[in-house]
Amino acid sequence: MATTSKSPAELIDRTAAVKSVLASFGMEGLSPDRATTALLEHYSAGSMSLEELGAAIERHVDHMTTQEDAA
Repeated sequence: MATTSKSPAELIDRTAAVKSVLASFGMEGLSPDRATTALLEHYSAGSMSLEELGAAIERHVDHMTTQEDAA
């Protein structure tokens, strides 16, 4: 993960975006697992870019799918 300096305004925007995602999950009756929550927290804190977040979530979903297929 790339650590980059983010302005306070950008961190507020990121936090608001993550809260919106979590609210959307909640409205659908869903809740993210711990790994997804951790990825969202890293994004919100500015330690990963949106592109890195997307790639990490894709890897996580692929891993979960692989685990389900093996069961």
